[in-house]
Amino acid sequence: MSNNYYSDSAPCFKKATIKLNSIPAYQYDSSVAAEYKAKKITKAEVLEIYESMLTIREFEEMILKCRTGAYEIISDYDYRGPTHLSIGQEATAAGVCSVLNITDFITSTHRGHGDSIAKGFHAIKRMSEEDMKARCPEYASLKGEELRDAVMEDHVFRTIAELFGKEDGYGKGRGGGMHIADFRVGHLGANAIVGGGVPIATGAAMTCRIDPAYQGRVVATFAGDGAYANGVVLEALNWAAQDQFNGPLAKTKFGLPLIFIIVNNHFGMTGRADGEVNGLDHLARRAAGFDNDNMHAEVVNGMNPMAVRDAITRAKEIIAKGEGPVLLELDSYRYYGHSLSDPRNEYRTREEEARWQEVDPVPCFRAEIIAGKIASEKELAAIEKKVADRNARAARRAADAADPDPADVIKHMYTDTFCDEVPAQYSDVTIDEPLPVVKRDAEGRVNYRDAIKEGLMEEMMRDKRVVLFGEDVADYGGAFKLSKGLLESFGRDRVFNTPISEACICGAAVGMAMTGYRPVAELMYMDFALMASDQIANQAGKWHYMTGASTEVPIVVRCSVGGGKGYGGQHSQSLESMFAHIPGTYVAYPSNPYDAKGMIKTAIRTNNPVVFVEGQLLYNVKGVVPQEEYLIPFGEANIVRAGDDATIVCWGPAVNDAQKAADKLAAEGVNVEVIDVRTLVPFDWETVFASVRKTGRCVVVSQCVDIGSFTGEVVSQVVANCFDDLDAPVLKVGAKNGIAPQAITLEKVFLPTADDIANAVKATL
Repeated sequence: MSNNYYSDSAPCFKKATIKLNSIPAYQYDSSVAAEYKAKKITKAEVLEIYESMLTIREFEEMILKCRTGAYEIISDYDYRGPTHLSIGQEATAAGVCSVLNITDFITSTHRGHGDSIAKGFHAIKRMSEEDMKARCPEYASLKGEELRDAVMEDHVFRTIAELFGKEDGYGKGRGGGMHIADFRVGHLGANAIVGGGVPIATGAAMTCRIDPAYQGRVVATFAGDGAYANGVVLEALNWAAQDQFNGPLAKTKFGLPLIFIIVNNHFGMTGRADGEVNGLDHLARRAAGFDNDNMHAEVVNGMNPMAVRDAITRAKEIIAKGEGPVLLELDSYRYYGHSLSDPRNEYRTREEEARWQEVDPVPCFRAEIIAGKIASEKELAAIEKKVADRNARAARRAADAADPDPADVIKHMYTDTFCDEVPAQYSDVTIDEPLPVVKRDAEGRVNYRDAIKEGLMEEMMRDKRVVLFGEDVADYGGAFKLSKGLLESFGRDRVFNTPISEACICGAAVGMAMTGYRPVAELMYMDFALMASDQIANQAGKWHYMTGASTEVPIVVRCSVGGGKGYGGQHSQSLESMFAHIPGTYVAYPSNPYDAKGMIKTAIRTNNPVVFVEGQLLYNVKGVVPQEEYLIPFGEANIVRAGDDATIVCWGPAVNDAQKAADKLAAEGVNVEVIDVRTLVPFDWETVFASVRKTGRCVVVSQCVDIGSFTGEVVSQVVANCFDDLDAPVLKVGAKNGIAPQAITLEKVFLPTADDIANAVKATL
């Protein structure tokens, strides 16, 4: 069966008017008392929401008091760290999370303490005793509500401990409050990059859409009004609404189970969304630009937890019918400034704040409970005391908790785990059509492009969690035809085209990886990685560390480098040095077909994010590539030519140029050793050092622009570790310190040549 679908509609240019659907606002017209009376909500559920909001408010007010020493129980503790309070927004967090299941996912923002507290709070309320004891085995002797209270206090403690940068925090103090996460209850992380979590949530929803084990789950992504002017957020809206998910192209006809939640507190930092930096009266209008049904958008009273709860309940019903995503704008207010250093008197008035204080969600909900005779004053006072006392005990314990050991400053930077075995439910792979055949010549050779393709196919046949996506990778087979035929074999759930949205391509990959998948994301040119650099460097590269190893991000970002083809300054850059500078990410660059196949397989199986660089000038280079299983370990350099007079250290296409230089030098009686490092991160320093100690001379070569290149790091380490063995200065050879030109005469002198390398070696002799 073909996976192709083409519209054959004829052009039609008749005069017409495009009408947009209306967006409902403030539809909730009930009350907690009315719903309680109608038995739509129980007393226990009402009090749960109230306690949830109180827990958030108490936590946030603690931060406020900590700055002045007014939180008495820890007045001796010197708190340092972020102070982005969400006081006033409690109804958004509690209203949303009170409807979510334990296994549902959220992502949040730098102002996300409340979202994190609420997700954990309502999850713990739904846990069985077995679940709670598994979460906190130290309380195994407790039962019933005593056990639940202990687990809840542990949740508050670990939240405060992370805020305080303690080893017992949710991220072991590595991420802090702006990056708090708890993967055990589906909290995929708060994000200090405005809007940074939205594409991650979009990727998590991709997993929930295609994996039977995740069906029925939803993903809710919290982001502020400021985020909805951010490029990657708009990319995510477009991504989520693609027709290919439930239109004629879809193999699995089901829209993304994703709820975009705009927490509109009316201020980005100091700038106002409405009336200043936007041209919209309501941000929910954003949805009209991406979906004919406006993503079922709605504006909701975000100061009323019952209105929020009602909207989320209806959103989940829409998603259950396969009609997601849904966008909700929760109209709320931030009572304090962006941070406590912001007095907020420069851009808003006391009168404005007073009007919003009249609808403060915490006291207003309390008044509704009393008025509706759902609970007594005494009952609510007992809950309030319970929350305050619990927070105080947790705060004192957190202040006294151990700080991380300074010796562990870079612990958790990388994981050492590897996908050695595939879970049974993902190893039974079926295909729609036979796999494309990778042809070998009489000598068993294939080209570099097909070697990568074969390695990718083998991994997709081994593990159903391996998916490939990027611009034009499906029907067309990618700009360089590397993936041609994979769509027909694996179907559109596992091989699909994406919008031209490099940031969301990589962000969605992060979200899929965090939820158990192993995505391979293709960026057509490495230059475009700069469009996605936040999602590669700040997201993929950092979450394992920032969560104290609570999550792994096994993504592969395939980037082709087009230097030497006359494509000019925006399609020709070798940027591997930039990503080698960002800790947390592996950088691999195979130089030949044999390595290309073995290294793409290793890249897919490692549980670290990998920037996998492919030289376009290498795509047609042929080499012998075994058909049987093999992997090339990362961090193991290859001595491609032995020698005693000098060492050339290189990677990518420069390896071939280095070997040509070695041939020229050999004709002159100079015997050089050529080392292909294969991976910049991890780097095989010992092989390089051993060679330099033998030869006494070293030249480091790449096609990167010379200034700032990773070649300089190699030079530095060689000098530091082999100084006594050196007989000459260590030199480096790279591209000119300029912009790649289009003209052939200029490009020929822009990139390093074999002669340049040979001359550098001679200069050391």
